[in-house]
Amino acid sequence: MSKAQTIVPKALASKTLTFLSLALVSLALAATFTGCGVWADMARDNEFRIGSLGQKSFISPAKLRIGVLNFRDEVGLGTPQAGPNMANLVTQRFADNSRLVMVPPSQVTETAMGLGWTGGELTPEMAQRIGHALNLNVVMEGTISQIEQQGGRRGWRRLVRYFTDQQNYVDALLTLIAYDTATGLVVTARAGEGTHRTGREPVDFFAADKTPPITQESIELSLDEAIDDLYYRSLDGLAYTPFKATVIEENGQTATINFGQDVGLKRGVDFVALSEKEVLTSSIAINYVIPGEAKARLVVRDVGPNSSTLEIREGSVNVGDYVQSWDD
Repeated sequence: MSKAQTIVPKALASKTLTFLSLALVSLALAATFTGCGVWADMARDNEFRIGSLGQKSFISPAKLRIGVLNFRDEVGLGTPQAGPNMANLVTQRFADNSRLVMVPPSQVTETAMGLGWTGGELTPEMAQRIGHALNLNVVMEGTISQIEQQGGRRGWRRLVRYFTDQQNYVDALLTLIAYDTATGLVVTARAGEGTHRTGREPVDFFAADKTPPITQESIELSLDEAIDDLYYRSLDGLAYTPFKATVIEENGQTATINFGQDVGLKRGVDFVALSEKEVLTSSIAINYVIPGEAKARLVVRDVGPNSSTLEIREGSVNVGDYVQSWDD
């Protein structure tokens, strides 16, 4: 063999070294950011979940008061408590955020059923009625959409597939829709995914017969991940929701709203009442109000435990009007 055939050119050696370096870095990142064999999607929604870095900045000057309805079980978990339990777990997760005030799901569901809700998909009108009855800014409905066991190689196992065993995974999918109770419009509609690795998948020809059944523990662990994913993915819409309240009293110079220290409202916060620019009616006879210019400007003057008095600086408002926080 000639000398030219045995010596690797410097340029090729450099490229080879660079390739190997990138491969090692890729493997290191896979080991660092992979959980239960699933690649971490750090780019999805620009969400970084490291300490406080994953928290959204809310535009609302007060805490949003939110209620969650019992979840619909679309996978047949076999217990009538699946929906209420999931609503409780989701409520507890959102309650960890200091910018939110969560109402017990049992109270939200009981009130909704008293108003005629039968457990199906929520309509904008029903969302408004529930919000008015419970003094909510946002009402949420959700579904348990998927519980499924799958086999294969994920994450770093895909990079070294011929040297690793296939694994069993339990995947869970939850969906959540949040409605602005002042308008009935959707604030956010997201899905949360969770995956739990249960162990090595059988490798013989009769693997299908030997695949272990889904356990209660694996279901709960995958749902825990889905709840956390759902929480982070829903924050964006909630963070950009203005704080809105109904005028319950007015005398020409002041107006009273039924929120106060309970949601952390403070003196000096600016509010506006927006005029109706246009009303759109959908194909299923649902009306949507497109807001126009401000017809009144107000500022919080006094704050009580559950109500606040706003001074009317410009224009006028009537009982039943919605006012919302405003930052010029």
